[in-house]
Amino acid sequence: MGQKKAGAVCPGRRENCMRIIGIVPGAKLFGSEDLYADQYLFVNGYPKRILANGGTPVGILSSDGYAAEDSLSLCDAFVFCGGARFYPYHFQVMEYAAKSGKPVLGICLGMQMMNTYFLVAEEAERRGWDGPLLALFEQMKKERYMFTEPVDGHWDGHITRDNVDRFKHPVHVTPGSRLERLTGKQTILGASMHNYRITHPARSLTVAGRTDDGTIEALEYGEQMLGVQFHPEADDQNDELFRAIL
Repeated sequence: MGQKKAGAVCPGRRENCMRIIGIVPGAKLFGSEDLYADQYLFVNGYPKRILANGGTPVGILSSDGYAAEDSLSLCDAFVFCGGARFYPYHFQVMEYAAKSGKPVLGICLGMQMMNTYFLVAEEAERRGWDGPLLALFEQMKKERYMFTEPVDGHWDGHITRDNVDRFKHPVHVTPGSRLERLTGKQTILGASMHNYRITHPARSLTVAGRTDDGTIEALEYGEQMLGVQFHPEADDQNDELFRAIL
């Protein structure tokens, strides 16, 4: 058989192969009795940025909010999208990525899930929990554990094709962080729209960026995971974040 052509899709990091990036979407599930109101929300910007930077995007779907974990091995890395709330599949994919060592880019809710996973892992150690971490995550939600807290002034309308720059604000990058190495900058601009923020980062994570009011805008887990509260999929100005997982 001949060699694969440049840009062909194939597993792993082999030369001339496009990386398969699993997009973990937001969702609206179980809000009514309407079967067709249960939906997964794939925003065009995520696959657009992955394709523009040389990756192959695929969607991660679930059944009643739970992912088919066997399918995750098909992906080389994951992008966690923004959204309104966590579902079990968010936690499942983050746990799989953490244990498999596959790269993650977490965006908005995705960064919050990244922090949530590591908070749950730390809580499991504190409690001596020997069951599945997903079960502890569900238990902590029932206990009304505050993974995030409300914040004002970080969502002023909706981003459109013509107003992205209006939503951008400075993100002050932590010196020596991976984010600084990726961007080559001490301050970057990011477009945000969120009503909650992380106030208690997990011990395993490093804060890599903040806004003027101190809101955490970037978290890192070594060289494997990067989370940002802003939306780099809104335009092409922060494409180095997508290239980091390719």
